[in-house]
Amino acid sequence: MDKGLQRTNITKIQPNITFLQLNTAQHNFFTTLRNKVYNISKNLLYCRMKKQDITISQSNLLTKARYNFTKIEKRALYFIIQEVRRQFIDKVDGQKDLFNDLVIKMDTSKLKGTDTQLREIYKSMKSLRRKSIWLEDDEQVLEVGYINYFHHLKRSGTLEVQVSNKILPYLVQLAEQFTTYSLTVAIALKTKYSQRFYEYCSQFRSTGFMYITIDELRQQMMLEGKYIMYAKFRQNVIDSAQKELEELYKNDECDLYFKYTEDRTGRSVRGLRITVITKKNEEAAKDNLRPEDKMHYIRTWLGSWLNAKKRPKNQEWINMVMKHQQKYAENIDLLYDRLMRMQKKNAKESYGAFARHIIEEDFLNNEPKQVTLEEGITQAEKENKELTSEEEQQAIKELNKNLKG
Repeated sequence: MDKGLQRTNITKIQPNITFLQLNTAQHNFFTTLRNKVYNISKNLLYCRMKKQDITISQSNLLTKARYNFTKIEKRALYFIIQEVRRQFIDKVDGQKDLFNDLVIKMDTSKLKGTDTQLREIYKSMKSLRRKSIWLEDDEQVLEVGYINYFHHLKRSGTLEVQVSNKILPYLVQLAEQFTTYSLTVAIALKTKYSQRFYEYCSQFRSTGFMYITIDELRQQMMLEGKYIMYAKFRQNVIDSAQKELEELYKNDECDLYFKYTEDRTGRSVRGLRITVITKKNEEAAKDNLRPEDKMHYIRTWLGSWLNAKKRPKNQEWINMVMKHQQKYAENIDLLYDRLMRMQKKNAKESYGAFARHIIEEDFLNNEPKQVTLEEGITQAEKENKELTSEEEQQAIKELNKNLKG
């Protein structure tokens, strides 16, 4: 050891003495010590995060929102959401009003993880501040940024961000339904597509399934102009996310993954039928769809075919149909099968009219007939042949006019 360093009595160094006032050997000693302490702290932090599975939640509207964030930006958002929940939900004396912006101190070592430099954090936070998120439901449209500013004192281990009060309601549990997912898993995922699919799957963890159209998927991920060919989109977005989540799940590093089948019309793919697989439902996922799964598909199909979002009367009709099906649950399998067969034999533009005709004639006309699935299939096949008659086609045209009106 250097003699000059040996003579130094560290306990006598005054607090107001800076590193620059020490001799070169002392400066090197403290620099090395500081770096070692930082590296040890970073490794301990990472190990603690691997052992402790931190759960965070966010509004479902936020999960389905339209945004395009990088992996590092999403990592920052996960920590913001965690802190917001701590302040509003877990902490007794935390901030409770939604009218003021929220200032959050973030640990830079948590943001950096094991694969990021500090300059990349600055670049990502700058990009995050400039980005806006588009939120839309039946009641409103909101475009807002996640943070108003970020500030970092270079010698400090924390970075300060301010979260807009406009987005706070979506970051706390103000909605009846919310997405719960693991922070440890979320920040470890390699791609933003894996992160987004992990959020989707967490949202539908309890039901074990979800349906999303390709158009909705492109819109929510802001990929309308990228991967135009579906094969490329599937390879780079869907399959890459599915593969990463499944590998982590099999290595006990992730709590879920998904499988999917394509909802096709001819050669085109309209949507994905996604099965969410967890330890609890892993065996059940091997079986056929459950009644509640089929109810979900029926509602989704009808909502799409009848343009329910823009036509409130059609939405009321769909709600009535679903309540009727819950009352006569023994007919769910039959209706699901009839609608599946209808899609295979008719043009897409007539789905709404055909579906309404089938439901009103055979499922809403007093109590539905108690028939076996085989009898229902025979009737469906017969019905499709009969509907080619001139009179029935005219009836379908009239139904289409009413739906569009």
